[in-house]
Amino acid sequence: MPGIEIQPLEDEHLAAAAALLADRHSRHRQAEALLPEFSDFRAQLQRDLDHEQAGGVVALSGDKVVAHLIGRVEEDPLLGDRRAIVDFAGCAAAEGQGETIRDLYAALAARWVAAGATRHLALIPASDEALMDPWLRLAFGVQYVWAVRETAAMKPVEAHVEIRAGKPDDLELVAQLDRSLYEHQAGPPSFSGLAIPSDEEFRADWSDLWDDPELYTHFVAERAGRPVGHLVLFRRPTGDLRVPNSNIDLSHAATLPAARRSGVSLALTGHALTWAHEHGFRSMTTDWRSVNLLSARHWPRRGFRPTYYRLYRALP
Repeated sequence: MPGIEIQPLEDEHLAAAAALLADRHSRHRQAEALLPEFSDFRAQLQRDLDHEQAGGVVALSGDKVVAHLIGRVEEDPLLGDRRAIVDFAGCAAAEGQGETIRDLYAALAARWVAAGATRHLALIPASDEALMDPWLRLAFGVQYVWAVRETAAMKPVEAHVEIRAGKPDDLELVAQLDRSLYEHQAGPPSFSGLAIPSDEEFRADWSDLWDDPELYTHFVAERAGRPVGHLVLFRRPTGDLRVPNSNIDLSHAATLPAARRSGVSLALTGHALTWAHEHGFRSMTTDWRSVNLLSARHWPRRGFRPTYYRLYRALP
């Protein structure tokens, strides 16, 4: 871009980059008050830079930092290949400098591809259209949504279900529910491309769900004495730009296919929001794939507001 110089992000640039991030987050909190408050944005940048195979670049106009981009290359635990990711603090630009993000991406992406990462992800504030625009014009699209809402005492839903605490005896149910979610996301329009694990692998993945009740809370919905769905709450660690204090995360929810669209998830979600409110949690976060049509329509209707989008691009 004319008048802009691209340089590696060094210690001398961190204070200016932190100021850009602080301004971005301030605007973000004006759009969503439940986002966490921070004062040390330099620490947020350093958090991203401390990852293995992480690096950053800055755009300079004269001697002034007008944008920064930080990304890392990592192994994808699901697909088994390499991907590059720009995390929550990894991208910010001064007003009117969004176009420079495209130059910064060009500089970093060359390194990512050389390192074998041809799938690129960027976590961008959902309310920041000016910052989103350059990524969309780089052939990225919305793949994933993070969201938040207040907890509250909810009116019980008449879905003819009883909701109880989950227990280790529910392992087979939980494995079956997770399989149904994998199968749903393997179909159109999601086409996740993920291999569906064996029943034994599903059971192994979920076998420790009940080991630490201070970390996980599990609810099961039953209809006529038969389990039809579940919901898992998780005390997700704070410390990044996404997760508020006094928050609990709705980390997994699924309904058996035969019981979908019958109010099971409505009842479970209302129960979880009420439980969280009664136990002193101020907010609840969750996330979903934007191409999962059931989730993409269900969670916003339950009052969850997008905070970040994960933008995605796969190179040919």
